[in-house]
Amino acid sequence: MGDEKIDKTIMIELSNTFKDAVSDVDVPSPNRAVARIDPSKVKEIMQFLLDNGFDHLSCVSGVDYPPDKMDVVYHVTSYSAPLVITLKASLPRDDPNIDSLCGIYWNANWYERETYELYGIKFNDCPYMKVLLLIEEMEGEWPLRKDYAGYPDLT
Repeated sequence: MGDEKIDKTIMIELSNTFKDAVSDVDVPSPNRAVARIDPSKVKEIMQFLLDNGFDHLSCVSGVDYPPDKMDVVYHVTSYSAPLVITLKASLPRDDPNIDSLCGIYWNANWYERETYELYGIKFNDCPYMKVLLLIEEMEGEWPLRKDYAGYPDLT
């Protein structure tokens, strides 16, 4: 695939392909694009992006919006063009789970493990959900949730 496809028109293609799963599309600059996605379509959307030249999952992270919502935030880029796509999927805070991208992007496991460990967002079918950053005794404490007893630790 040539670089001519790796530009902001990918957001039009993404929106047209996933009419009911992509919303709030914004292209704030020539090298940034943002959208909200339906969490039930994350694998199909990411496979579409990979098939269209977005070959690098740069980051997966979480955002806590108490009392009832969390977001999973994905940053996807291309090694051949300067465009970063940020996708946000909203999840219920009482049962935050979404499909794993490990079968699509080889490095997703590290990001998914970190996001689970710090926010408690579960990644369905993640092949190796083992403690990455925290000590094992802290597993299940989710220290980056805003209701965590030590958040924020100002000392």
